[in-house]
Amino acid sequence: MTSERRGGGPPPEVTQERRPKAVEFDWKNGEIPRSEVEIKATRGGGPGGQAINTTSNNMEVRWKIGASRSLSEEQKILLRASAKSRITKADELIFTCQSERSQKQNTEEALERLNAFIREALTPEAERVATTKSKGRKEKEKRLKQGDKKRRIARGRVKNWE
Repeated sequence: MTSERRGGGPPPEVTQERRPKAVEFDWKNGEIPRSEVEIKATRGGGPGGQAINTTSNNMEVRWKIGASRSLSEEQKILLRASAKSRITKADELIFTCQSERSQKQNTEEALERLNAFIREALTPEAERVATTKSKGRKEKEKRLKQGDKKRRIARGRVKNWE
């Protein structure tokens, strides 16, 4: 069976051992390496006069989640769950920027948006600490309720006109 393998080369077990392991993404200040990102320049839309027709400064950054070696499988699952509406059918996140006049600035801005989005999606939620109301707060709420109760009673029918 292994001798009839197509393409030659080492068996898959060996290549999987040599493949670099996924590094846990640092959700505080981590960045996706540029080697995993596809950057494309397109013509920008909107106002700009004749110059908009000659310059391609709208930068598009595409990052394939499944092909990433920067995230562990658990992090990829978390990212897909939190970014359902932003992920394309090809399992990509796309960020564009055309706010600046240069391609370099727009590329940096789009990459920063991508990294910020990933950091936010992978940041664990802080556990909520249950608190209790203070004695003074409880007394104040009780006084307010009593005032509301008296006001509602006063709106009722008058039983004695005298």
